[in-house]
Amino acid sequence: MAIPETPQEQIQHLSKKLQQSIQSRKQLEDHYLRDSQRYSEFVNELCLALSGVDTELDGLLHKLRGHLQQNAAAAVLEPIMQGLSDVISQHTIRLQTQLKQTNESIRHALTSIKPHDNDSRSKLKRIANEFEQPTMTVSHYMPLINQLLALAYQQPSTQTETEVTQYQAQLLDLLSEVEFSGNAADTLQQVKVALQKPQTSTTLLAITLKVMRLVFSNINEERRSAQTFLQQLNASLESVQNVLGQTINRSADFADQRLHLNQKLKNGVSEISACVTEACELHDLKESVGLQLQTLSETLNQHLKLHEEERLSFSSNTQAMEQRLRETEAQVAHYKQELAKQKFRSLQDNLTKLPNRSAFEERLNLEFQRWIKGDTELTIAIIDVDHFKNVNDNFGHIAGDKTLQVIAGTLSKALKDSGFVCRYGGEEFAIIFCSNEQDAYQHIESTRDKVANIPFKFKSEDIRITISSGIAKFKYNEDTPTAVFERADKALYDAKNSGRNRVMTAK
Repeated sequence: MAIPETPQEQIQHLSKKLQQSIQSRKQLEDHYLRDSQRYSEFVNELCLALSGVDTELDGLLHKLRGHLQQNAAAAVLEPIMQGLSDVISQHTIRLQTQLKQTNESIRHALTSIKPHDNDSRSKLKRIANEFEQPTMTVSHYMPLINQLLALAYQQPSTQTETEVTQYQAQLLDLLSEVEFSGNAADTLQQVKVALQKPQTSTTLLAITLKVMRLVFSNINEERRSAQTFLQQLNASLESVQNVLGQTINRSADFADQRLHLNQKLKNGVSEISACVTEACELHDLKESVGLQLQTLSETLNQHLKLHEEERLSFSSNTQAMEQRLRETEAQVAHYKQELAKQKFRSLQDNLTKLPNRSAFEERLNLEFQRWIKGDTELTIAIIDVDHFKNVNDNFGHIAGDKTLQVIAGTLSKALKDSGFVCRYGGEEFAIIFCSNEQDAYQHIESTRDKVANIPFKFKSEDIRITISSGIAKFKYNEDTPTAVFERADKALYDAKNSGRNRVMTAK
């Protein structure tokens, strides 16, 4: 049986336990303070490490560091930490998205950079191998980006893709105004097909050189044709000159022979006269006169024969000259016809078969002179296809060309009896009206409505194509074609800014 503790012993035992408890609590407080300080320092270091990553995150981290330095209570730190948690989650999502975009950008850079030496190729291959490692972190991509930038700076400068596309479109527009024949026409068509596909600056340069060779070849062919014509014409004229020279020489010979025969006839007549005067006997007179008459008859026959030969020679030479002249006239007529065709082609837009800008300016100057004299009224309209670039971008240049051809046909058919329609350039058309502004407006408005109702269809997709127009008339004494055209162009600009698919007259 245990002996009960005395009160003093119980007090000592409780005192000992209390001391042990105090000591244990102090140890716990020391551990807590040490851990708290360690966590606080860790959070401070983490905040410093994350500084500059995100503006909102920087603000919350700065606020958290301040409270930690002041040993703030958990109740104060809890909402800040909750806000940090939300911001970090959002930042993580954004970072993952940016890393994916960076991944695609680096992949594109690896294919687009073309090293020009072995060292660059080795560096690019090493970067590609590092890129293939299955990690997606900022620390992984940053060195790769720096190395790629260094390689990119070493590449020779090239034109941007946008510039190449613009040059390509301009070249295609210029070629739409050119027309060749024969093999040159086939080559030109191949070039147009190539220009309707994406090209690099290198291939575009090669195509441009091909076009230049084609143009120069055609110019040289025209020059050779002109030289051949001039040579043929010169040969024909020389032939005519030779025939004419022969005719003149033969005429001189015939003239000498006629002079000789005339003198011979004159001498014969003189001798007959002398015989008559000197004869004493009729028998002697008859005999001598008979001989003289025989000689005179022979001379007359020679004279007649000479005249016939001269007539035949003149007729033959005349026929030869007429034949040479007919051949020359035929050559000249053929060359004039070719020149007329060439001029027609130079004034015709090859794509739409409408008159081109040169034809427009030539016709406008003619009508302007008539307007100055007061013979006619004169109005200009400019038409532009709305959002035409979208057709080319979405459906290709072939669809764009077809669109221009259909619109050109509609304009030509609707306005052929009232105005002179031409393709001014690109997707712009210009019309000259020898009438007042109101009549021109009605014609263009009617045509605008017809174009808007044309059922265009590309790649099984129904598309509505519209046009906008600006109209201006000649009305001031000091008006010039340039001034009126600028007013019409300003009206077109206003029509575009007012929503398109409308006609506006110049203010």
